Amino acid sequence: MKKLSLLFIHFIFVATVYGQATEYSIHLNSGLFSFGGESATGSSFIIASDVGTINNYTNNPYGTNKALSYGLALQIQRITSGQSVLGLQLGYEMLRSHVQINSISTNHPDSPFPASGQTTLKHDFLNVYPNFGYRFRLQNMPIDLTVGPEFGFNLSSRETGKATFNDGSLIKTNTERSDPGTDIRLRSSLTIYYNDWGISAGYSYGLNNYTSGLAGANSENFSRFIRFGLTYKIK
Repeated sequence: MKKLSLLFIHFIFVATVYGQATEYSIHLNSGLFSFGGESATGSSFIIASDVGTINNYTNNPYGTNKALSYGLALQIQRITSGQSVLGLQLGYEMLRSHVQINSISTNHPDSPFPASGQTTLKHDFLNVYPNFGYRFRLQNMPIDLTVGPEFGFNLSSRETGKATFNDGSLIKTNTERSDPGTDIRLRSSLTIYYNDWGISAGYSYGLNNYTSGLAGANSENFSRFIRFGLTYKIK
């Protein structure tokens, strides 16, 4: 963490020395988040516990089904005389994915039982996105194309789900999941400005296996995030 902080300080120093103009902006982000990898799935089942101290949980909540996610970020960037862009974005994001539930497993000898429902897996992150790129212009509209590594520091991970048996009875899950650690992603962004307002689109490709630390597991689940949002220049 200390080395990362020093890298960011150096990044800002270089941007300040060689930059020609400084812009500050606020970003309201949204997008469609999901998981990729050999173990990511579109459907799973709920394991119902008969022990009061153990919560119900979804066998594999790492869904390929995209869910709407959102975040908020602040950005500082320097535009050089050659129209190169050096930026640093700091923010918060809540990322969600879905799996469809098609059965419920219990300790009954006839288990599993058919069911229908959905589980949502939610992760809260603090994000750091140092980036570089180039500013184009379309008539009077600046267009920034940037790329860079994105670091997502996990705050919490939780699944919530519910499914209905054929007889109409309902079972729910609401439990914490294992900490995936720091999610390192490759991110690209395209932002088009009109006066002080802008619209953005981008993509984040996760490199961190969310289930690498699970005992006895040999699975791969990586984050995938299609991004879009609104931007406002505050200076």
